[in-house]
Amino acid sequence: MSIRRYLTLILISVITLVTFASAIQGYRSSMLKAATVFDDELYALALVLSATVSTVQPALSFDETAFTYQVWQDEQLLLSSNARLTSPIAAFQQGFSESNFLAQRWRTYSLWLTEQQRWLIVAQPLNRRFELAESVILAAVTPLILSIGVLAVLTFWIISAGLKPLNLLSEALQEKKADDLRPLPAVPQAAELVPVVDTLNQLFERLDGAFMREKRFAADAAHELRTPLSVLKINAHNLALELKHDSQAQCNMDFLQQGIERMSHVVEQILLLNHTNPEQYRGNFVSLDLNALCQTVIASIYPQIAQKQQEIELLGGTEAIVGDEFALGILLQNLISNASKYTPAAGLIRVTLATQQNTPVVRIEDSGPGMEPAEYERVFERFYRIGGDRHASNVAGCGLGLAIAKHIAQLHKAQLQLSHSADLGGLAVDILFAARGNTHV
Repeated sequence: MSIRRYLTLILISVITLVTFASAIQGYRSSMLKAATVFDDELYALALVLSATVSTVQPALSFDETAFTYQVWQDEQLLLSSNARLTSPIAAFQQGFSESNFLAQRWRTYSLWLTEQQRWLIVAQPLNRRFELAESVILAAVTPLILSIGVLAVLTFWIISAGLKPLNLLSEALQEKKADDLRPLPAVPQAAELVPVVDTLNQLFERLDGAFMREKRFAADAAHELRTPLSVLKINAHNLALELKHDSQAQCNMDFLQQGIERMSHVVEQILLLNHTNPEQYRGNFVSLDLNALCQTVIASIYPQIAQKQQEIELLGGTEAIVGDEFALGILLQNLISNASKYTPAAGLIRVTLATQQNTPVVRIEDSGPGMEPAEYERVFERFYRIGGDRHASNVAGCGLGLAIAKHIAQLHKAQLQLSHSADLGGLAVDILFAARGNTHV
């Protein structure tokens, strides 16, 4: 629930509760006031009647449903305003009381007339008191109840205006791209948000510094690691030439060169893994032709394919997406290179471009041994290889290729799905890009 809706509901609930509490208290106060007023009226009526009653009906005219009276002497009814009332309507005891007759509740007052030695009893219906109290409280509370709707609208508008600086800050954060670590502008008329903006700007500054240090580290590591490995390669090659007539030494040199090659490959993959991390990579997203990109990647690794006398097919027409050309090139190169590595000599590799439900898809299949479905998720873990270094294919690797591919797929909001290739019998890798119109730019 939003803060604006929460505050509006809380304030309107409080206003409503206070209004009804006030109405209840007002009803009680009105009832007490009405009781006092009507008791005074009943007492005054008794005094008036005491001065006018005789053995005949008094010359006072009033509505019998509003008041009624009786005159008794020695427990004998002398006068009654209602012929149906033949028994005492109240006890012969001075003061106020309540009684039931004529199918309703009455408030009564008994007055002893000393000179005449008679009892005068007057009565008034209690429902008139309730009606008066209800009319008074409704007249007072009805405008306030009707104004709750207006108060709700005004409260919502005032809270919305008060939260406008927070909305501006939220919009500024939403408009920031992943690589935009510039400081946020100050939010006007919001002293409470100044510490928040300052803290966020400090965080952005630290993140930017961390990214720059990471970038410099990658560049320095690439320089510091590649240079000695290159020198080691050259020296190993020269040494192999010098020892080419010694079969045992040549065998050892072959192992040494393979180790150097593997070390170089691991270094390159680690640096590439770090470089393509979605949290750090700042891509240059442009419109790309997948068909042309696939052709370029296939051409770059074709010597590896030709060396194993393999065939590769590129099927499908032009498929346009928005993405980073360098990163997508690495993604396709890793997947096609893997297909070539694990496909036997003279095997077939197929790259298919298609569109499924407005979603561009690249499918890479091979005629290699494939893998068990239980391994489909684990192969994306860093440094994980099926069978470890004793992989049945005897292909050298470090278990980072698919981890890098997953990073790049996440960068483009794409999905990687592994399955069995029904046509070629090996592994099928599907790259499902974001639907057109939803691609991150």
